[in-house]
Amino acid sequence: MGLSAVEGLEQEHRLISRVVRLLPVVRRNVEAGTVDEQVLSDIAEFFSVYTDGCHHAKEEDLFFPMLLQRGVSSKGCPVGTLRLEHQQGRNIVKALNTATSKHRAGDPKAAGTISAILRDATELYTDHVWREDYLLFPMSGKVLLDTDREVLVKDFAEVQTKFGSAFQDKYEALVEKLEKELGDAAGSDGNTEDISATRRQKECACPQGLMAVND
Repeated sequence: MGLSAVEGLEQEHRLISRVVRLLPVVRRNVEAGTVDEQVLSDIAEFFSVYTDGCHHAKEEDLFFPMLLQRGVSSKGCPVGTLRLEHQQGRNIVKALNTATSKHRAGDPKAAGTISAILRDATELYTDHVWREDYLLFPMSGKVLLDTDREVLVKDFAEVQTKFGSAFQDKYEALVEKLEKELGDAAGSDGNTEDISATRRQKECACPQGLMAVND
């Protein structure tokens, strides 16, 4: 039996989280004077193509609309908040590409900008993955019908087909390359998903409960 739609999204989160765990390492390197523009380019590509182009597309075009059909509100937490965070992620990628280009052109302020962007990216994606894993996905289990889940599996498979059979392998290989290049330093910060867990539970949780439904 294949993965459910939610299990597929969770699996993609694991790969995304592996990149997020590398961001503090890259930031330390930048602050120490080592700006690896290829690493920054690889990170920007991963978040732009894999995270936003594929993963977020499944959520925004298919998963969220299915939840709205079952009475979940499009505004507020969780869906409205998650859509906003998706846009924030796009802004971060754009800013990272711009700052990297400025560094390549010799802008002395670019390294500081890159460091700040990497900090913002770490916070955004860490909280975003937590919000989906522990709020959105459990909520979906309460509101989606079995037929909804079957449709999502089929539709997700069609999205994946558009990206090609080598898509997942390509980005898993990219992540493995980044981990190898950045070395064991990635483990010195511990598991990014565990950082500030109490803060995320307070700040990421829906203030009016797990689910916002339409009136």
